[in-house]
Amino acid sequence: MISNEQILMQIEKQLYQAKMMDNEQSVRESLAAIRALCDVALDSSPSPAPVSRDLSKVQISPAQPIALKEDDANGESLFDF
Repeated sequence: MISNEQILMQIEKQLYQAKMMDNEQSVRESLAAIRALCDVALDSSPSPAPVSRDLSKVQISPAQPIALKEDDANGESLFDF
């Protein structure tokens, strides 16, 4: 794993090179390298531990169908007309 200190040293090096360049293309390349180094530093940082929930205490009751009563229906099925 790359330490943040190593990444910061490389960012400083790229920044120094960008300041010394007269060519716009070279400056943009150094800035792109700095962006990439920042992305590496942010992606490699330890992410917070995922929150786990204890689902064993949650009781789930089975859903009971609710029969709709219609005056003009022939039965409980959706297809009973």
